[in-house]
Amino acid sequence: MTEKRGIEVFLEHVPALMVWYKAILTYVYQITVFILAMVFLWWISSTHLLGALMGQFIIAFCAILPFVYITENSEEIRKKYGKKYGKLAYQYLFYKYLVHTLPLGAASLYFPVLLKTDYFLPAIIYLPSSLLTQDLFPFFSAVPIGVFLIVVGALIRRPSGGFDFDIDSYVYLMFPEKSRKVEGGVYKYIRHPRYLGRFFIALGLGVLANNLLALLVASIHSLSYLLLIRVEDKELVKRFGESFKKYQGNVPALIPHLCDINKFLKFIFTYKNH
Repeated sequence: MTEKRGIEVFLEHVPALMVWYKAILTYVYQITVFILAMVFLWWISSTHLLGALMGQFIIAFCAILPFVYITENSEEIRKKYGKKYGKLAYQYLFYKYLVHTLPLGAASLYFPVLLKTDYFLPAIIYLPSSLLTQDLFPFFSAVPIGVFLIVVGALIRRPSGGFDFDIDSYVYLMFPEKSRKVEGGVYKYIRHPRYLGRFFIALGLGVLANNLLALLVASIHSLSYLLLIRVEDKELVKRFGESFKKYQGNVPALIPHLCDINKFLKFIFTYKNH
């Protein structure tokens, strides 16, 4: 029997998304949140040079705090929602806490590229000339380096793909009895490939923007996930016990062991979806 993909498991627990008009309303809502977040980032960045850092901090942490909250309070939430909603417990959790996180996370991820100041393209946000907004690299080197980093980030995220969408969406926080551990493939080398992939993508977008301010903004996006890794690992130890502790002790969170770097790179560059 073929194992279900993560997206299939996710949809089983959010049946509302299988109804076309509910799915459309959900996506329209998420697009609206994304646009509002980008408008907020544009506005706060336009009012003050350091507004970009402040705005990114707000959006980045608003994107992960719901995950932190439900992870830290998983047992209490599981009992409360399970008793009240039964099989639809995760759907109610998703719409209360998680439906907003994807567009906020996307806004935080893509924000650095809006801070481009070399004006090769028309400026989206006007930024005064300062040390933070000066070009870091010549245009002909910033573009290929930035694109390369984005591609590497996408390649790191690719092996997880839809296969662990259920894990990434915290389905098993509500139904731990159905939990599955993923320790093969890219997870042999690092525990959190999605977060490492996002780090490279954010860094690449910062390099494309080609100034220190954009790189700092990209760093804030990436650093917010360190908090999430900490609480996630803590909850996984509770759920899986000694077996996860052993895995955690052997496999780094984000950076492969030096002896595994060649294998890791070979894996992400040659991986094929099946």
